[in-house]
Amino acid sequence: MKKIKIILTLSVALLLANGCKKDNLDVANVNDPDFEKVYANGDNLISQAASLYNTIFYNSHYEGGLQPMLAVAADNSTCSYGNFGMRDMSWEPRDFAWTNTPAYTYNTQTNTYFNGQYAAINTASLIIKAINNGTNIAGGAGNARVKAYCRFIQGVGYANLALTFDRAFIVDEASTVEGKLSSAVPYTAVATAALKYLDEAIALSAANSFTIPQAWLGSDADYSSAKLAQLCNTYAASLLAYLPRNKTQNAAVNWAKVKTYADAGITTDFNVVLDDNIWYDYSAYYLGAGNSTWGRTDMYVVHMMDSAQPAHWDDSATFPAPPASVNPQDKRLLSDFTYLSSNSFIAARGYYHFSNYRNKRYDFIYASTFTGIKPEIMKAENDLLKAEARLYLNDLAGAQTIINAGTRVTRGQMTPAAATTAALVDAIHHERCIELIFTGANIAFYEMRKLDLLQKGTPLQMPIPAKVMENLGESAPFYTFGTTAKADGIGTSNAGWR
Repeated sequence: MKKIKIILTLSVALLLANGCKKDNLDVANVNDPDFEKVYANGDNLISQAASLYNTIFYNSHYEGGLQPMLAVAADNSTCSYGNFGMRDMSWEPRDFAWTNTPAYTYNTQTNTYFNGQYAAINTASLIIKAINNGTNIAGGAGNARVKAYCRFIQGVGYANLALTFDRAFIVDEASTVEGKLSSAVPYTAVATAALKYLDEAIALSAANSFTIPQAWLGSDADYSSAKLAQLCNTYAASLLAYLPRNKTQNAAVNWAKVKTYADAGITTDFNVVLDDNIWYDYSAYYLGAGNSTWGRTDMYVVHMMDSAQPAHWDDSATFPAPPASVNPQDKRLLSDFTYLSSNSFIAARGYYHFSNYRNKRYDFIYASTFTGIKPEIMKAENDLLKAEARLYLNDLAGAQTIINAGTRVTRGQMTPAAATTAALVDAIHHERCIELIFTGANIAFYEMRKLDLLQKGTPLQMPIPAKVMENLGESAPFYTFGTTAKADGIGTSNAGWR
């Protein structure tokens, strides 16, 4: 397992600290004496652009980021180990607020993810500014391709921030903000900005014909401008659908807009070729893919596939270990998961962490060389977005048709879903928790959150990281979310599946 460290040369703290300067983005990389030379050369712009999605992907799936701890918080995976904030986000009851202090061992989980998204956003902004200021790529013929791609990066980066943090700072090639916490805007405004960038990428892709090399996306094939537009549409649909922090907000989503985006979304899986060099997803490994010594599949998910399995492992030494399933309602429990007869978790940290299954679907990657083709966004995910939009637009028959033509029946061999709101909500929830495991990042967390299923006391979002606030001159204690005492249904879950 080889790792290459990514150094964030463009930190959000530096960018904001210089926010009052007219040409802020010109001085953001102030330690690089060749800054002007780099961004005045078209070939250099291509080189800078080529690594941007890798930065997004790396920080989304880096075990030192949000994915491991949000997976256990969502009861999609389970792990009693303290690594990566997993134990602290899976206590039961959920009376452990996120420790938002610079001294906290795992403060880097939020800080790395936050700054990682901005590293890609800021470089994309610098490239666009250079193009707008007259730097041409291939004599101008390559400008549209790079600009569309950079708008895509800005859109995905801000979407990731909106989905996970309560607020963030909106900066791009044309705008800066003052370096203080009050300059941050709510996640809803961040999402609006993300959609604007994605819409611009879609428009540029529709108006031009170009090819995005597979190396830029880590994909298994080059992407045409038409396919980039489809990818942008799927990202936009998922942002709108996954953004709600509770059921009330979920009902208020602009589902007509989700439908428009999803209907124009991907038609085949968007795959990334993991090479264990610069393209890797170790979060899946530590959550149980390819090994039985780290995380496992939470019993909540196991029970969904076989109602004879308990939905929760009681916190008791005498709780009987469930036997392997023989004829589960969802046959993916047999094809995609493997039974484990014993547990290696630390009992003193709670038997409720125990589980008798882990996901084996990607063992061909994680049990061998850590290389192989892995879906980042499945066609199934976009299909679920299409079905969900129709569901909430009261086209129950349309939603039913999409769901029953999909993985619920084709892979799970489950009974087709009925055309009722309750049955369709349940079917979509089922597929997101099972079919989409280890694809994308944090999907199960977003799904549990918007349906009020995260256990009471679980943070619904992350605060701006303590180190960022410290760099902005804020004084401790820094705000945070979590604990049943502060369960308000806005920043901290006040409901839950149990």
